[in-house]
Amino acid sequence: MTDVGFKLGEFRVGDRHILGMVLGSSVVDLKSKQALAGGADRLSPFDSIQDLLEDWDRNFERLSAVAELARSKSIEPICSLDHDTCKPRPPIKRPSRMLYAAANYSDHVANMRRTFSSALPPPGEQKAALRPYLFAKVCSQTGALDDIVLPENIARVDWEAELAVVIGRRGRNISPENVHRFIAGYMTTNDVSCRDLTWREDRPSIRSDWISGKSFDTFAPMGPFMTPKAFVPDHANLSIRLWVNGEIKQDGNSRDMTFGIEDQISYAARMITLEPGDVFATGTPAGTGQERLEFLKAGDVVEAEVEHCGRLRNRVVAWGTAS
Repeated sequence: MTDVGFKLGEFRVGDRHILGMVLGSSVVDLKSKQALAGGADRLSPFDSIQDLLEDWDRNFERLSAVAELARSKSIEPICSLDHDTCKPRPPIKRPSRMLYAAANYSDHVANMRRTFSSALPPPGEQKAALRPYLFAKVCSQTGALDDIVLPENIARVDWEAELAVVIGRRGRNISPENVHRFIAGYMTTNDVSCRDLTWREDRPSIRSDWISGKSFDTFAPMGPFMTPKAFVPDHANLSIRLWVNGEIKQDGNSRDMTFGIEDQISYAARMITLEPGDVFATGTPAGTGQERLEFLKAGDVVEAEVEHCGRLRNRVVAWGTAS
């Protein structure tokens, strides 16, 4: 396996949509004549990252060969990674599933419990008494520079920076020790949340409403690219940070998860068959708006970053004013 690092993204360059390989600050169009002649023609038929994920292990080796040629200047980049000329789109446009971990950082849980009147799981339970807590998010993904749109008549829209995992192989009943074989790569995401609707006052015996609280359009910014697993040295030790208007709000690390990536994915795979392109978001550290009793408003700029996975920069706009 090559040690040449690269990332994969989908970009708008002028009026063209390209599937790009990111090498440093340059972007190579994988459909260019040079890239195809340099080995991209040996990839499985593709128009998207999702297509490449269908045969990820083989395609990764072939992409690595293309990356080596591009590093040697045998393939010219189409542009630099300049957001004025090369706008990132969601790397996985239509994931078959987006599963999110809830209550997976104890400091976040403790702070949330103090600010919600609803009964949340108390922090500090023994892990042996707990199971991973997953929910599905069903809105379409939002690009790394796209607007977050505030829903009408909603006051408490929150941020949650998270490490996202992209699945690259079909499988079920996967042991934690074998989960690594099913991971294609990692991304940065922001699990934007509507706290007004997360806890149902009209349903006191049920309480949580994940669809209303999590799945408004534009509530899943993700990207700006996918970093293949081989180029993330240690997914269990990644900084996770978020800023609002330049002020840092979250500054955590993936080592502080209650349940690590292996436990989360293995737990899900007992119930469902994982498919290439499935996305797991693995929980958020302390510092969300609900903990601070601060919420997003029109005009805010939210930036989220996971180490090795790039930074999102999303403007918050009022309903009806998105660009």
